[in-house]
Amino acid sequence: MSRRSHQPASLIGLAVVLALTAPGSSRSQDEAPATLDDIVVVARSSGAPVWRVRNGPGTVILVGSILSVPRETPWRPQALEAAVAQADAVILSQSATMSLGDYFRMRRARATLPEGATTADYLDADLQRRLEGLAAHYRQDYSERGLVAIARDLLDRRLRYQRGAGSSAEAVVRAAARKSDRPVRLVGDMDARHVDESIARPDPTQVACVSAAVAAAEAGPEGVLERGRAWTGQRVADVVASPVEQAVDRCAWFADQALRVQARAQWAEAVSHALDQPGVTMIVAPITMMAEPGGFLDQVEARGLEVVGPDWKP
Repeated sequence: MSRRSHQPASLIGLAVVLALTAPGSSRSQDEAPATLDDIVVVARSSGAPVWRVRNGPGTVILVGSILSVPRETPWRPQALEAAVAQADAVILSQSATMSLGDYFRMRRARATLPEGATTADYLDADLQRRLEGLAAHYRQDYSERGLVAIARDLLDRRLRYQRGAGSSAEAVVRAAARKSDRPVRLVGDMDARHVDESIARPDPTQVACVSAAVAAAEAGPEGVLERGRAWTGQRVADVVASPVEQAVDRCAWFADQALRVQARAQWAEAVSHALDQPGVTMIVAPITMMAEPGGFLDQVEARGLEVVGPDWKP
């Protein structure tokens, strides 16, 4: 671990509002209090990238999470569970509002490109050539398929990056918070009812999603493993730069630019607000949002606060 004082959810299919409630309760009077340093040391021993930021009476423990940690790159979720039991509050993920009708309209919209259009109308010559190479390899015809649908097919059905994955840091913390009766709240909710209309009009955000998905597919299963090794090895910049992680981030929230911007704004506000609260708050957020240039860690530094944990800057 190094100290920095100088110079970022997830891919989803059907997005619905999930009501997550955890009754707030105080610790048992017989429960021995743990020091902040104890909590941080325990959390870091899990193998997940963890940072600590103090601001007066408040402390935030930031955990950088990735989806689908390969079982071949094991980590110690039990240690993170133990740390959760000593936190005062936990903040996790986001939800999106979309009716069943919205969802099926979105599915239809992303299935194909506008009538008469092909992928060559939206992708540059090099990206088109690489996509055609993958289409030939997988015996698929992507020429008239919607860009988001192509990316989903490459990641989920061809690369199968989620196959054989173990528990994510977010899943571990969510379960541990419920078990230890710690207050849990979502970062926020986003309105996704417009997604069917935005997907029907391919834009630069969708092109970026396809480009990242093509790079991830080209990296293959070894790229999935290397991303997992980088995460458990605390090589944060390598995780963020991973083709697989880039694809996960670029294609999140249906590759919709409005949701992408809103998601980051909600997370940034949640981190900033937690820093102004007393006690210890654990926040588990996507590692790309956290460690990308201008992400949460950079924003915290810009407030003049010290971020203690693994290096995150390239």
